[in-house]
Amino acid sequence: MKKIAIILIRKNSKGLTDKNIKLFCGKPLCFYTIDIAINSRLFDEIWISSDAQEYLDICKEEYGEQCKYIIRNKEVAADSSTTYETLECLFNNIKEDFIFMNLQVTSPLRKIEHIKEVIKIFKDCDHIVSFSELKYSKSLFMNLNDGYLLPSRHGGDYRRQDEPSYSMWMSTKNNYLRDKTFYTKKN
Repeated sequence: MKKIAIILIRKNSKGLTDKNIKLFCGKPLCFYTIDIAINSRLFDEIWISSDAQEYLDICKEEYGEQCKYIIRNKEVAADSSTTYETLECLFNNIKEDFIFMNLQVTSPLRKIEHIKEVIKIFKDCDHIVSFSELKYSKSLFMNLNDGYLLPSRHGGDYRRQDEPSYSMWMSTKNNYLRDKTFYTKKN
């Protein structure tokens, strides 16, 4: 069955404007994920989807015909849009089933070995979600105060990067559209 890497690059990040194309160690953040997908040689196709043509143009200028560039409907690129709504829109009108891996752009330290490991495990699952283990409860670090999240302590050992990192999701198109989630009993 065909394997497709899907890289979603939404424009209107509220936390950090244009974070997906901001330079990180000299190149746009999204390029790290695209590079790893291409260099892994594990995918038959790499789809880059964005609600911003300018983002797709930046990627196409760098990667040319190595990827497929898909402009996303604004309806599935809002803050309130779910991953399911976005992927359902991408999969619309595609009849054949395929395996896909949704690679999160904000995980630039992912390695080819991580992708290989997920693919190896996938044969026994309907869906796979990869993440980092959380050492401490998020509630140890943040409190809600007048609608704002504030650190509950100011120790030097807190790093946002140590929070759970969901960087790869894998399924087949048919299983995902059937279950409408990656989280089922046969993960």
